Amino acid sequence: MRRRDFFRRGIGYTGGLVGIGVIYFALARGGLALASINPSATPIWPPTGFALAAVLLWGYRTWPAIFAASLIVNATTAGSIATAIAIATGNSLEAVVGAYLINRWSNGRNTFSTPSSVARFALICVVIATPISPGIGVTSLATAGYTEWTNFANIWVTWWLGDVTSALVVTPVIVVWALSDHHAFNRNEFWETVGVLATAVAVGLIAFSPLIEQTPSRDPLGFLAILPLLWAALRRGPRDTATVALVLSGITIWGTLKGAGPFATANLNVSLLLLVMFFISITVPSLLLSADVAVRKKAEENMGRAQIELERKVVERTQELELANAAKSRFLAVASHDLRQPLHALGLFVAQLRSPPDSVDRDRIVERIDAAVEEMNELFNALLDIYKLDAGALTANLTDFPIAHLLRRLEATFTQTALKKELRLRVMPSSAWVRSDIILLERILLNLVSNAVRCTSHGGVLVGCRRRGEVLHIEVWDSGPGIAEDQQQKIFGEFYQRADGEGDRHGGLGLGLAIVDRLQRLLEHPVELTSILGRGSRFTIVVPAVAARKVVEHVSSAAPAVDQAQGKLVVVIDDDALVLEGTAGLLRSWGCRVVTAASHEAVLGEIIRRRTTARSHCFGLSFVRRKNRHRGNRPLARRFRYADSGLSHHR
Repeated sequence: MRRRDFFRRGIGYTGGLVGIGVIYFALARGGLALASINPSATPIWPPTGFALAAVLLWGYRTWPAIFAASLIVNATTAGSIATAIAIATGNSLEAVVGAYLINRWSNGRNTFSTPSSVARFALICVVIATPISPGIGVTSLATAGYTEWTNFANIWVTWWLGDVTSALVVTPVIVVWALSDHHAFNRNEFWETVGVLATAVAVGLIAFSPLIEQTPSRDPLGFLAILPLLWAALRRGPRDTATVALVLSGITIWGTLKGAGPFATANLNVSLLLLVMFFISITVPSLLLSADVAVRKKAEENMGRAQIELERKVVERTQELELANAAKSRFLAVASHDLRQPLHALGLFVAQLRSPPDSVDRDRIVERIDAAVEEMNELFNALLDIYKLDAGALTANLTDFPIAHLLRRLEATFTQTALKKELRLRVMPSSAWVRSDIILLERILLNLVSNAVRCTSHGGVLVGCRRRGEVLHIEVWDSGPGIAEDQQQKIFGEFYQRADGEGDRHGGLGLGLAIVDRLQRLLEHPVELTSILGRGSRFTIVVPAVAARKVVEHVSSAAPAVDQAQGKLVVVIDDDALVLEGTAGLLRSWGCRVVTAASHEAVLGEIIRRRTTARSHCFGLSFVRRKNRHRGNRPLARRFRYADSGLSHHR
């Protein structure tokens, strides 16, 4: 297969070289037919432009075709094999050096796309590339005796002007047409191009052709050539501009050779030199103008696209704002309803406490009040979490930890809730370690398991882990009603509530999965959902797994926190009197000594006042102790001294 492909590429390369050589040979034959000052020097030399375009378009590997064709045409025209080799070398170097410099300094084959690159292209052709061929060729002819050294300058100028004209007129036409998108032609553009070319032909026939007798009054008509050139430059771009210049050049050469047109003189070589200067004067400015217009049009198109894109973004932003306003209205409606329910329940329970209930009813009412407060707390926490996530206030603190810690917490948190609903909750143990934020990952799992328990009316909930290469899949299965496929993306939106009547209808604001979605994006832990209607759902969170480590379990004190708080001095600062009173009452019921104040300054004053009072008590005891030194009151004094030191220590 490789040998066959190599053979095919070789055949294609050889065929391309042959095609380039044949075209070069034909153009060279036609150019040398116009030679006048020397058989090898002509002011009309199209092969230079063709060779330069070939190297620009198809690469430096085309030089053998240029060398071979030039060698054959010069060897069969005049001179010797040695001069033919020298001239072929100069023609090949001219094309290769010119293409190299254009590729390096003038944007390569796209050299006609901007005014600056067009100017650099003209400078390279006129000053650097085209002097190579006449320099080598005329020197070889004079050295071999095929021309006089006294005629060196005239032959060199004629040869050089022919190469310059060909490079500036022929090369742009071939390059821009080879690079143009022919499929981009629409009907209007096609007919406008036809109109430009037809105008160029008409102007050429009127001003330069031998079909009309040349008179002094006809000479100024040559300035009409500017009309199709301006039309092409302003409307059609570099491609049509170069083509118009080539059409006008061809008609002008025809007329000059026939002795007609404003450039015809008694000396054919002089006529052709005048013609060459005319070509240069109309081609380079026209290409510069067309490139400048093309750049401006492209800038206008880019500005138009940018404006369209900006308008699209404005429309999208407006839609986002409308959706945000709708979401805000929906939030106010949902939040006002769901927050009002526990508040209304609290009012009813407080009204029941106003009429003294018996102990059983009082305990039941207290439990209901506690449940209502817990529900309100969960609702507010969900709202705050959404706000923090949307505001970017939360950052992930990634650490390595065993997933078993979170699994045990999940089991301890939801076991009683599942039992109340007569559901079976199974949390499968795992020894895997993961890298994540333990607090945020726990919040994700709490929300997923909470939804599973709330939406499942029979069966159970299963939590387990599967190791999959470098990641750990933490899966939450339930036997609930399942989620329809068209709803599986919507459930991660804010305030989404099931509308099928399944599960617990008092499940909050519908923010749990919205929080999960934001947290998984923050942690970069993808969450996957698989669900079958009527059979249940599976939520999977993919977490990076790490190597397990040895864990040293710390044994905590068995004494309850409330017992440890007895006798401690606790300072409570809050500007809400109800919060101060409620917190202080709860702490005193735990046996704490409490100092309350509305500010830091007030609490410091209260502590200083208490300390001063306690010290005054100690001084009195000291006085009593001195008077009754022999009455055995040292234990009492020691007891007050201990109380004073406790106040000082806990302040």
